Amino acid sequence: MEQPNLLRDSLKGIEGKYQMLFETSRDGIALIDAETAMIIDCNKEYQNLTGRSFEELIHMKVWETRPPESREKNQEIFREILDKGQGGGEFYYARPDNSRIYTEYISRLITIDGRNYIQSVVRDITKRVQREQEMENRVQERTKELQKAMRKLKMYSQRLEKISNQHIRALEEERKLIAIELHDRVTQDLISLCHMVNKLKEWEDSSNQLIVEEILGRVRITLDETRNIMKTLYPTALSRYGLVKIMTQELGNLGLKLAVHTQFEHNLAVKLDPLIETTMYRIYHEALLNIEKHCRNVKNIIVFLKYRAGFLNMIIEDDGEGFDSKKIPPKDPSGLDVMRQRAELMEGRFVLRSKLGQGTKISVRIPVKSMPRKKQ
Repeated sequence: MEQPNLLRDSLKGIEGKYQMLFETSRDGIALIDAETAMIIDCNKEYQNLTGRSFEELIHMKVWETRPPESREKNQEIFREILDKGQGGGEFYYARPDNSRIYTEYISRLITIDGRNYIQSVVRDITKRVQREQEMENRVQERTKELQKAMRKLKMYSQRLEKISNQHIRALEEERKLIAIELHDRVTQDLISLCHMVNKLKEWEDSSNQLIVEEILGRVRITLDETRNIMKTLYPTALSRYGLVKIMTQELGNLGLKLAVHTQFEHNLAVKLDPLIETTMYRIYHEALLNIEKHCRNVKNIIVFLKYRAGFLNMIIEDDGEGFDSKKIPPKDPSGLDVMRQRAELMEGRFVLRSKLGQGTKISVRIPVKSMPRKKQ
């Protein structure tokens, strides 16, 4: 017995072109009874999409053409279409041959001869979905490759950091030896020379006193410079007293020497890694030397040393005449490049801000990977 084609029969009374559209459409079209959810008519493309014959489909409820795990969800969608009068979305057919056909659909509620039906137009989007899946797989593969590369980069970075720290510590030992040599040879000779010149003052007549005084003054200046170099190379007091105490002392000495007001604020209660303290001290020492040598009309020097959120921050600010920081020559005599390099060697940051008539501000920021606990 020939199966009924209700949708096509209903279209016969309209125009032949609508019947032809149903028969020749490249999209699957199905007519579903709104009361029973049974498929009562469909075109050839719909049969191809589901992998079932016309005879099989017209005995099935619409959600029985879908995978078992999604049938409950499709029942909900069916009820929503009845309630709203239309709906759409994406799903896939699990065909009898175990292949999957991915589709998108648009469904609407229609009335034919006083009875409600759902007309569903289904389009094959399998190729698009496969391309998207292929793209997603490629992205996942690239992500895994990138993660693997990042792990290697992190490992190499840790090795490089270890080698860099070993190199810096070796340099520290070398500086220590040079400082000791300067102390044992140069400074001791300079001190002896000062004593000799002082004795010479007692023997010389008044006509040579000015020359002797000038020689003595120059020897003392050289001795002070040598001691500054020794402090820069290896600050022995730093290991003995710690960063805060030596900074406080040097700032106080500079304040007395220049007759200016000084202020030092900090929140450190423990000693840090010697390498960090030494680096920060060298930058600080060089900055104070610059203020002493180059700054004019200074009235206030303010220093902040604060630990916050894994970083040691230092600010050195003066209210002197300042200078145009954009006009510093490449090989400046002020040691700014040396200070910047020291901060960068510790993965830190060095920032200089200065303007004519507005003073100078130096900011240093160095990461502290582990903060020692305060002793109880």
